[in-house]
Amino acid sequence: MTHILLVEDDPGIVKSLSLYLAKSDIKMSIAHDWEEAIVVFKDSGTDFDLIILDLNLPKKDGFSVCEELRGLSIIPIIILSARDNEDDKVRALELGADDYISKPFSPRELIARIGAILKRLGKQSNQEKKELFLSFETITLDMEEYIVKISDTVVKMTKTEFLILAYLIEHRDHIVERETLMKEIIGYDHYLYDRTIDTHMKNLRRKIGDAAMIETVRGIGYRIIKTSL
Repeated sequence: MTHILLVEDDPGIVKSLSLYLAKSDIKMSIAHDWEEAIVVFKDSGTDFDLIILDLNLPKKDGFSVCEELRGLSIIPIIILSARDNEDDKVRALELGADDYISKPFSPRELIARIGAILKRLGKQSNQEKKELFLSFETITLDMEEYIVKISDTVVKMTKTEFLILAYLIEHRDHIVERETLMKEIIGYDHYLYDRTIDTHMKNLRRKIGDAAMIETVRGIGYRIIKTSL
């Protein structure tokens, strides 16, 4: 059974999601503020498959909580927020969130987003059995532990960033279309937020530095290339 940590202080949302997720065979643990969230996660973090995190929390905002949780684990994080502006979405993704849903939202949409994230992680798990390590130049990916090393130095990445990098390396001789990344990695058949891939790419480029170059092919997609011939 899927186990989710919901970090939300609105009792109405907590109640409605508890009922709806239960019908979808999803177990949910609840934290009402950032302090409780960190305690619960440190106690039972390995039990959770995904975190749903509200941005407007008492005492400390969700951005800080997202950053703190991301420092503890690469578990997928979906942000819930009444804020619908692009800057907040970009900031959340840059801090390590995997997805962003604006309030008011449809529980059906949330279930779909959860399913999309867990489905593509499941696909990756099946691939791990075939190949445990993936390399490109000085970059090495441990496909079982989701660890990235560049010249033997561990580089922290979210699971989404890891999967995008792995996909680009696996298809290194081809241009990977944006739509393909949205469907195969993010898990959407259609764009729900067109800056999602751009933001993840920005993070990846910053993290891999000079180890390789992620080239943007205007109007088509991306490809990974060597930084030197």
